[in-house]
Amino acid sequence: MKIYFSGSLYYKDQFFKRYSRIVEILKKNDCKVFEDTTKLSFSDAVKRTDAERTNNYKNIVKWIDSADCSVIEGSYPSSLHIGHEITLTLEKNKPVIVLFTKGSEPTVLRGIKEEKIIWAEYDDNNLEKVLLSALEKAKSVTDVRFNFFVSPKILNYLDWVAGKRMIPRSVFLRNLIEREMKKEKEFKG
Repeated sequence: MKIYFSGSLYYKDQFFKRYSRIVEILKKNDCKVFEDTTKLSFSDAVKRTDAERTNNYKNIVKWIDSADCSVIEGSYPSSLHIGHEITLTLEKNKPVIVLFTKGSEPTVLRGIKEEKIIWAEYDDNNLEKVLLSALEKAKSVTDVRFNFFVSPKILNYLDWVAGKRMIPRSVFLRNLIEREMKKEKEFKG
């Protein structure tokens, strides 16, 4: 699995060992990890030029695009960046695991009601078990690529809908199927 990892840079000095351990667990379990949280200090991030910040943001978007899932250490959210990365991941219809320690639940973020967000409370003793369990849950809600053929007329309609509603064709089709699934009382999937 390819994973984008992030945590609060503001608290990095205090929680570097925790962040490093999360990355280590992911790598030990055959995950390719995209991240700079363990490599960059808060003071260095603040000193960046506008061009460096733009480049960093582009890297984050690229990493989230390339990842199958995001893992966010959300015990200590840093104003905008943690929430934005969660939102970016969800907008790309990918699962996101939000790890947090007891007493440090990200209360505002918990307002997000989405099947692809996995909330995982952990402590130093059970971090690996909790993280691996959350990864299994993430795999179960990860989209599977499904290709099929359509007539030119259907393709024209899908292109028209995509332009009119400003959504990708795949999102339109997924929404259409999900509406039909809700109507089926016998379906237990």
